[in-house]
Amino acid sequence: MPWVDEVIMGGTFDHLHQGHKALLEAALSFGKLIRIGLTNDQFAKSLRRSDRNLDLMQTFDIRKRELQKYLEKRGCTDFEIIEIDHRYGFALDAKNAEGIVVTEETYPTAIDINKLRPLSGMDQLLILVIPFVYDEQGIIISSRRIRQQLAEVKEN
Repeated sequence: MPWVDEVIMGGTFDHLHQGHKALLEAALSFGKLIRIGLTNDQFAKSLRRSDRNLDLMQTFDIRKRELQKYLEKRGCTDFEIIEIDHRYGFALDAKNAEGIVVTEETYPTAIDINKLRPLSGMDQLLILVIPFVYDEQGIIISSRRIRQQLAEVKEN
């Protein structure tokens, strides 16, 4: 049984991997309605300027389609994917949101959101922090590493 009616989350979700799926699974168990802020291409690339393999980042449309397919495959029909172009996405406008799902890395953003929401008369959000997912070698699974591996394959 979900804890809240509406849960929000945000991210780039490039090359949807086990770490992303852990976040999505947490959201599925946390809220009835899941609203996902998906970074647009320009914002996603601005967050990763030091990544030499940005050309291998999937487009917004592909990332959105992969998210939709995953959620639908899991039987989720009550979700919305919203294009975002800044750090807080729609979190400061989501009046009905009660919870937010984040990683250890994005937890500080959730804290900032909770500081700002009351300024607009909104309640703070319950924060669910999901730990990183590690591969069999004990390394954090990340889209950056996936892009790096794809680049290496491309070179060979």
